[in-house]
Amino acid sequence: MIKKGSVMRGVVILMLMHLCISGQHIYSQKRESLPNVIFILADDIGYGDLGCYGGKIATPNLDKLAAEGIRFTDAHAPAALCAPSRFSMLTGSYPYRSSQAGGAWNISSPSVFNDPHRHTKAGRKITIAEVLQSEGYRTAFLGKSHLGGDVRDIEGRLIRKKDEISKMDFSKGVSNSINEIGFDYSYFLPSGIQHEPFAFFENGLYAPFNPNKPATNESTKLWKNGKYKMTNGISQIVEHAKNTGVGDEDYNSSQTGIMITNKAISFIDTHLQQNKNQGEEKPFLIYFASQAIHVPHTPPNDFDGDDTEINEKVKGVTGGATSDMIYELDIQVGKLLQKLEDEGIADNTIIFFTSDNGALKPKYCKYGNSEHDNNGPLRGYKSEIYEGGHRVPFIVKWPGKVKPGLVSDEPVLAHDWVATMYEIGNVSMEKDQAMDCTSLLSIMTGQRERGKALHPFILYQGGNPKDGAIREGNFVLIFNRDKKATELYNLKTDLKQEENLIHKPKYKKLVKRLNSTFYKYNDQNSRTKESRTTRAFIINDKK
Repeated sequence: MIKKGSVMRGVVILMLMHLCISGQHIYSQKRESLPNVIFILADDIGYGDLGCYGGKIATPNLDKLAAEGIRFTDAHAPAALCAPSRFSMLTGSYPYRSSQAGGAWNISSPSVFNDPHRHTKAGRKITIAEVLQSEGYRTAFLGKSHLGGDVRDIEGRLIRKKDEISKMDFSKGVSNSINEIGFDYSYFLPSGIQHEPFAFFENGLYAPFNPNKPATNESTKLWKNGKYKMTNGISQIVEHAKNTGVGDEDYNSSQTGIMITNKAISFIDTHLQQNKNQGEEKPFLIYFASQAIHVPHTPPNDFDGDDTEINEKVKGVTGGATSDMIYELDIQVGKLLQKLEDEGIADNTIIFFTSDNGALKPKYCKYGNSEHDNNGPLRGYKSEIYEGGHRVPFIVKWPGKVKPGLVSDEPVLAHDWVATMYEIGNVSMEKDQAMDCTSLLSIMTGQRERGKALHPFILYQGGNPKDGAIREGNFVLIFNRDKKATELYNLKTDLKQEENLIHKPKYKKLVKRLNSTFYKYNDQNSRTKESRTTRAFIINDKK
């Protein structure tokens, strides 16, 4: 005879088991329903560089991406230079909230995330990679870093002076860097293709161009400024005219785009095989930081790397070195898109494309088509506080969620993708994280009602952290390096920013209000300040 109490205990146990199993099922369903993510960050692509934004250079893959998703016409990088923007692109917070508002320009710079001398634990900004990693994503970083880190000399001493990078011990690799901020896998150029060390690091370890060579200083050399004829293209060192820069002895700037693309494709292969072996359906995040189109403009002869004239020719296709690089960037994107199609996962992958800052100044560019205008109607270029310095292409494709062919003129920030992924992942956002971004999901899905601005105001940073501006609606107020408001423009009637309205009496109250808001939020002396510039999407906020 079974006692009544035993029966009840058995029922409770069964119920608890059922709840646990149901919870695991819901947890599993959540993981399986999350999309794969590819975030593509181009380098120095201007507002008018792509065909779908009026450019005269062939960009069929990017044009197709825009046609199959949504294209934003009023999107902005957080800064007019790459290094500070790259902090924001990963955190959703403005550059001034990092340990180095001006960015980490050399591998001798401390990490913008993990500098113990400038950050308290409470002030540490986490990356979207860490957030998605905690949600079950496998994560990969490919390409240019410019986020700082730690390198050491042969005796183990930390290198903090940029003129001592040439003394680094390559066998010790790079630490306190990419793999410490949420990426399971990384294959990166610590300072891009323009600064030493001219070498790739895989998961923090030196990865020679020739894998048969030792990953030590034996495989390095000091490179002088100049051009070097290499396999499948011309390599160039551009920013070491007075000094030599250390790097891989087989370093070839023309092959870097091919190499990061191949690594991205390989990561997808490995990811899918891991899912198959482990019987799971984990999603992936690929953060693809292309080298294109930063100088040196050294396109490969052909993209498949066999140096023949019949396959995927790049060099000379457009008639100019810079436009060839735009063409190469488009090929990189096409390779990623094709891989998704080949593996049958394109419909469950969301793709973001944008640039780290505005267009290059004409003196750095050579286009085959003289009618190509990399900045369209905008004033200013990279490093400048005007629209041309930070207004960038921004495209999102998400099959089944974003209707093809959408165009939005809503003023948005490129790092809004961070809050967007918080919302897609249904992740709680802490009060001191992703402080300056807002989810774009309602715009992407066509559910947002027009009227109220997504961002009450937007802050811009120029080439120097002291170069700042604030935008509210169509009005932009610009400050000089003494933090004095000097220019006011109405972008609705004056997109070229030709008529300065600062001294007109009718705008006196507007200038006063914008001035006050700018000083309240753009506090260069407060890295951990909790006040948000905009209320990002928050779920189950515990604060």
